[in-house]
Amino acid sequence: MALPSVRNGIRSPRDNNAAIRNVVRVSLHSHRHSDANRRRARELAWQWVAAKWPKLVPSRDQMERHQFAHAVPGQQIVMSSAADNSSWSLAVAFDEKNGVRTWMTQVEVADDGDSDVLRLQTSCTDVADAPLVVAPPRLLGSWVERMELDDGPFAVLGEPREVSDEKQLQGFLAHVSSRERSLPVIALANRPQTRFYGVDPRGLATAVRGLAHVICLSPEIAPEVAEALGPRLGIVPGAARIYSAKVPLVANSHDHPLVRNTRAIGNAQDSAGAFRRLLCQKICAMSVREGGAEASPSRS
Repeated sequence: MALPSVRNGIRSPRDNNAAIRNVVRVSLHSHRHSDANRRRARELAWQWVAAKWPKLVPSRDQMERHQFAHAVPGQQIVMSSAADNSSWSLAVAFDEKNGVRTWMTQVEVADDGDSDVLRLQTSCTDVADAPLVVAPPRLLGSWVERMELDDGPFAVLGEPREVSDEKQLQGFLAHVSSRERSLPVIALANRPQTRFYGVDPRGLATAVRGLAHVICLSPEIAPEVAEALGPRLGIVPGAARIYSAKVPLVANSHDHPLVRNTRAIGNAQDSAGAFRRLLCQKICAMSVREGGAEASPSRS
């Protein structure tokens, strides 16, 4: 997916020499595959725009056109669609009110032949010495919650899956081993006689919906993962094992990192919230990696 640029109608960032950093990228499929399904995806995109940038929202008649562009100070939008509505794209750019970055999100909804494909990419100007806090656009959550989306043979959910018996364990092992998935799997386990996972699984699943699968394993089942995959890829109660996509499980364990809640002291709720944000940041970074490394900033 190309970055929003002058070429497709979005103006350059305030700093024309600024590097552009991709911060979120995802491509999901829907097996429902119909004009109505793609229309629903477009409607949810417009609802997202209306909630964040109401001054950019076109009239209903303008939405149905094949081209639309509009700008107000600090914000700009460009929309285009194919004559047969088989593909539709939307690009939004806005400047931080009290910051120095320009943020850009590009959305695409298209007929991919056998399914509908929904793509989303967010990028921003790469500013040195300025804190960068990344979170997935809420549009992604809306798509997950209101459409039937797939990651290969696996449904994309906004809630954690549970693994507590041998049959579910085999399904989990097949999931993490699958070459067909394009999303990472975050595996959690609670400590015996507690519900402590280091993070609230449901809150985490909501935060990374559309970007990762969250799976909770019981204390009785979790040790069997190390037996099946090896001790360097096992699951530790209170920590998060992230199984990367498209990387063999026989690869270096650093490709499937174990992330510990190093702030698991003091207020448990604050600690869990900080750990959730850390995991979300890591998942966002993983979404833009190419060949196992984060994509380098590009010049606008």
